Amino acid sequence: MKKLSIFLMLVIAGWSLTACDESHNDFPEPVVYPQEEVINMSDITGFEATPTAAASANIDLGTLTEDSIQLFTLKMGTLPAGMTFDSLRFEAWPADRSEYYATKAKVAANGMISKEDLAKLVYTFYGKKVTERVFKAKLMGNAFKGKEAFLIELGDFTLHITPEELESAFYYVFGKINSVSAQTANKAIMTPDPDPEKDQTFSYTSMFASSSDIVVWNQKYWSAATSNGTKNAKSSDYTKVYGMPSAEAAAAAPINGATFQGLPEGASSPIFFVSPTKAYYTFTIDLEAQTFTWTLLENQSPTIYSSLTLKGLSSDITMTAVGVGGKTGIGTNKHNWCALNVEVTTDAMVTFNSGFTNWGYGDSDGEWTVDDDTNWAKACTIDAKAIKLPAGKYNIYFCDITGAAHFVPAE
Repeated sequence: MKKLSIFLMLVIAGWSLTACDESHNDFPEPVVYPQEEVINMSDITGFEATPTAAASANIDLGTLTEDSIQLFTLKMGTLPAGMTFDSLRFEAWPADRSEYYATKAKVAANGMISKEDLAKLVYTFYGKKVTERVFKAKLMGNAFKGKEAFLIELGDFTLHITPEELESAFYYVFGKINSVSAQTANKAIMTPDPDPEKDQTFSYTSMFASSSDIVVWNQKYWSAATSNGTKNAKSSDYTKVYGMPSAEAAAAAPINGATFQGLPEGASSPIFFVSPTKAYYTFTIDLEAQTFTWTLLENQSPTIYSSLTLKGLSSDITMTAVGVGGKTGIGTNKHNWCALNVEVTTDAMVTFNSGFTNWGYGDSDGEWTVDDDTNWAKACTIDAKAIKLPAGKYNIYFCDITGAAHFVPAE
């Protein structure tokens, strides 16, 4: 019995030693990969962009004769083995705004950027006003290794850009306005905002039918005058027409929104603004902010005048009632008037007259002296004084709702 007990103890001890064998492992060994070389930005050296003299001066796009300008010279540096340099890009934003507003511009490795892209940069933030605009800018690129990219900042710039003066001071609405057929609808002058800080804002007041549709066009892009203020748009040149960004946006007939210059992608003609309802509105467009607004007039029953005359010349000039584009107004739409190609042989003092109602400007005769630069349009009032009109040839427009008078040099 004693021998049996000893035998059992030996067997149990053997099992214990077998269970503790170091070769037994319930977990697989981890996979070990060779460690990649660590890339430090300090290993990427020598890349530098230096602004050119042209970039440091005022870039006047109006006097720039070439299609592009060199903004910088780029010195290429060294990269660790296996890396490549790519994705050169130029980002700019107005100096008085944060970098959050940065927009990208195409730029070549030789530092050249197109005149068109510089113009687009100004127009994106400021519109067409011929004023020097200051931008902050950065030139950047990337070093690539496989799918990894490392940002390389190449230099900071300050750019002074003045856009080209592409347009005249005179803007017109073109369209049906009073339900005149599209085939015969033409133009009517818009009134500039009197605030000199808003010289890219224009308006037109009229009765607008619910089916009215209009676009805004600059005078340079109209053909020769015919009769009653009629002008046909140059259908082959839509670069300076302002309308809606899409047909869907126009169909909603919003009271305000964004404008679009030129032809939207895929469109064969401009997308017209559409009046929200049939009513008296002032349509306003801000070419700098690139927005429009329809403002409903508080007085929806303005006085109707059967005729309007320009007095003070050697003989009175009978003005023609216009709807849009010089077409004769119908009924309550008769509030905008024009007289074209008026020859003024000597300086004259003029007023606008309908029966016993006279419109003029200011408290003394000649307080408004017309010129074709900044003083060609003002808001007249009833029983004010005569306007000094220098000798010349004019297209004259008048709105009896707002009192806005316009003396546009005849083409």
